[in-house]
Amino acid sequence: MQVRFELTRNAELLEQYYRLRERCFREDLGLPDFDGSEDAWDRCSQILIAREGDRCIGGMRITGREPALGVLPIEEEGVDLSCLRRALPQDSPRYCQWGRLALLPEVRSTELLQDFIAEMIIHSRQLGYQYSVMVAGMNRSRLYRRLYRGLGLRYDIVPELRVPAEEGFEELPHLLSVAWLRHEEDQAAALASVKRWRAVA
Repeated sequence: MQVRFELTRNAELLEQYYRLRERCFREDLGLPDFDGSEDAWDRCSQILIAREGDRCIGGMRITGREPALGVLPIEEEGVDLSCLRRALPQDSPRYCQWGRLALLPEVRSTELLQDFIAEMIIHSRQLGYQYSVMVAGMNRSRLYRRLYRGLGLRYDIVPELRVPAEEGFEELPHLLSVAWLRHEEDQAAALASVKRWRAVA
């Protein structure tokens, strides 16, 4: 069955995603007490899912700087992103945080992850963001960088910027990465590059 990717507010698909991420975080990251149910960040974020028919097989959230909260999850944990904002020419660059990525173990593959990353880029750009930040360990960060650069886009691991541990994740490595989504003048070219890659992948 063909995999479809979409931003969703469908309650049943969201509930499937929340159960899936709870399973994945408990099993893959060794967090037996992780609660994957909906939280405040989910409610102010966009949820991107992968589905086969009515079955959710993957998902992640795209959190932008919302007026009601003012900061991203990583900023609430104490990370100062001003150095990244100064690297962009815009006075007020829009950026987001990618998080809570989970894929069903039974269908997990490099190809599915590549497709998901391409969709993350496309939807984040369509939402108007210039770059995204994410937190992972070194091995996963390197994997994401390889797949992202395969699309011809810039992905930087920033080991010098200290990332405090999220509550409940204290035993896991926290490494910040920045996925650059191109500036406004490069938007059409960036999206065309991603779509060309998807067409031949």
